[in-house]
Amino acid sequence: MSAAFMHIGKFVVAPDHADRFVDLMRDYEQFATQNGLDHSHIVEDETSEGTFMHVTVWATREDWEAIEKTDAHQRMHAGRDTLLAAPMEHDFLCAKVL
Repeated sequence: MSAAFMHIGKFVVAPDHADRFVDLMRDYEQFATQNGLDHSHIVEDETSEGTFMHVTVWATREDWEAIEKTDAHQRMHAGRDTLLAAPMEHDFLCAKVL
């Protein structure tokens, strides 16, 4: 059995910024796929407007840790943070996927 690493971030996006948030995260996924991202999903909460989860599954935790240190990842954070109504709940969940 192989294991992977999952990270879920919770975001509350400012009104009128949802489309830009999704676009930014999709652009980031393109970069991350080249750097260890196996797959990901952007999930919008149907009961809480503007609330999203970004679920990423990586081959290893080390792949995720390495990308966190890249300039591209830091630029994504800077752009994304301007779209949020509240700070990200970082590391909402980090788990080994079996």
